[in-house]
Amino acid sequence: MATVFGHASIKLLDALGVTVSMPVYTNIDDTKTVAALLGEISTLAQAVDDVSDSQITEVVVSIVGGMPGAGKSAPVSTAENERTGLLNFSQTASPYKWGLDIPAIAESKIVGGKIDLSDTEIQNLITILTTAGTVIRYVSTAIRNLVALIDALLTFRKHRKAESRRSFEVAP
Repeated sequence: MATVFGHASIKLLDALGVTVSMPVYTNIDDTKTVAALLGEISTLAQAVDDVSDSQITEVVVSIVGGMPGAGKSAPVSTAENERTGLLNFSQTASPYKWGLDIPAIAESKIVGGKIDLSDTEIQNLITILTTAGTVIRYVSTAIRNLVALIDALLTFRKHRKAESRRSFEVAP
């Protein structure tokens, strides 16, 4: 049995309409099922509910881990999270498309000012997102299966707070 680090975030709403998040950190047995994990988190949430006057509105469970395999050791020098690649997918039983925004879309994936949909790595990502795996199926926020890519475009998402904290001063 190996353990992986994780945390649960219990969101609590008070009578004034203020929502706070209560983090609880965990070591998770990686041989157990998701159902077992959620069962134990549910028991914790009920115990918190019993001792708090606030209403629990949401419980989020995260499994924290580094990038498996050989990811980048540092960002590419031209990477900017504000420049994104938006991939829009069709969903089962819905006329609406759902978009996945990829921060700092790689410059090598842009040809003629557009995302190169013939790129093998872009094709691989699309296949992973639209094909059920043995453990996971990727869905939209409406919990509908992603069916196929509809379109893709370059977009920009502002991150003003992060930008304002950045320093460009050169040390003497």
